[in-house]
Amino acid sequence: MKILVLNANTSKAVTDRMVAALGRRAPAGVELVGVTATFGEPYVTTRQSAAVAGHAALEVVASAVAKEREEGRPPFDAALYACFGEPGLEALRGAFAFPFAGMAEASILTALQLGERFSIVVPHGEWPAMLRELMRRTHLDGRCAGIAMVPGDALGLSARHADGSSDKTWAVARVVEETIAAQAPDVLILGGAALAGYAAAIEVAAPLPVIDSLEAGFEQALALARLGSCRRERR
Repeated sequence: MKILVLNANTSKAVTDRMVAALGRRAPAGVELVGVTATFGEPYVTTRQSAAVAGHAALEVVASAVAKEREEGRPPFDAALYACFGEPGLEALRGAFAFPFAGMAEASILTALQLGERFSIVVPHGEWPAMLRELMRRTHLDGRCAGIAMVPGDALGLSARHADGSSDKTWAVARVVEETIAAQAPDVLILGGAALAGYAAAIEVAAPLPVIDSLEAGFEQALALARLGSCRRERR
């Protein structure tokens, strides 16, 4: 199987870190192809940058598909949209034949299977307001216990594994603890590429399931790819 890992942020370092992390998790025989937006913001945190990211995502996926075709390689079996909130997800699904799993969508669906109410922790930015709008559109207001932010620069949080900083892990863990105390969720989601990898470091101390949105999105992308393979084999 071949999975496209789409980063609608323009930071290739973030893409490389996500692909490397998923490569350690991927089953044998799964190929990962990472692509990074060629225009927009290094990390999406506002409505304006999200709008641009949706356009950039369409363009970079089209380029990746064309490249695979020109090189005579098989098409993608599925895509992981590794940008929390998935700007332009519906357009991507309408434009390409393979399925897309989004980090926010997948982690929320997973949370709904694990508990009654979930909280979401994201990097600093406008995401809380945008996610509340998503909850209203999807009629999940009653299931979302609340949304909290980790202060500081998102790209700095993303680089935690590169610089080995324990301060950043402590900062995320503190927000998680405060969110659990204030909102009393059954499940907690760490949302976004910047927070990928933190769940493993703090879930032992947390008294409830902590979902890494990157991992949840990847597992759903794998499931969609497998389902597609099963359908093709039955024909």
